[in-house]
Amino acid sequence: MKTIARVLAVAVLFVSVAALAATSLEGAYKFSSRMKDGAADMAGWNGNMTIKGNEMTRNYKSPDGKMDKFYTSTMKPEGDLFVLKHTKAYKPEYVGNEFKNKITLNGKTLTIESPDGKFKEIWTMK
Repeated sequence: MKTIARVLAVAVLFVSVAALAATSLEGAYKFSSRMKDGAADMAGWNGNMTIKGNEMTRNYKSPDGKMDKFYTSTMKPEGDLFVLKHTKAYKPEYVGNEFKNKITLNGKTLTIESPDGKFKEIWTMK
């Protein structure tokens, strides 16, 4: 009986920590910059991101307004990283892709970064 109670307590604690981690990032953000493989990427693009619960939605528009990109992803905490899984994307072949990223919020600046540093996005809270 004590073992079952301990397992349930650990499960409740894990769910609570996961919900708290995603909730602390909740909000609306404006795209600032993006780096891919050490080089600037999507310079001049505009974008908006919302995080609500365990879902992140990012929308981007090219400088000339002719191209849109979008991603909706679930966010699952895993240690000090998040596993982002695309549930919707501007290219169907991106749906289902998973990425592990470090997501940090420092003041009004949110950073999404791959563990190897090859990908980094900066967002500013609105």
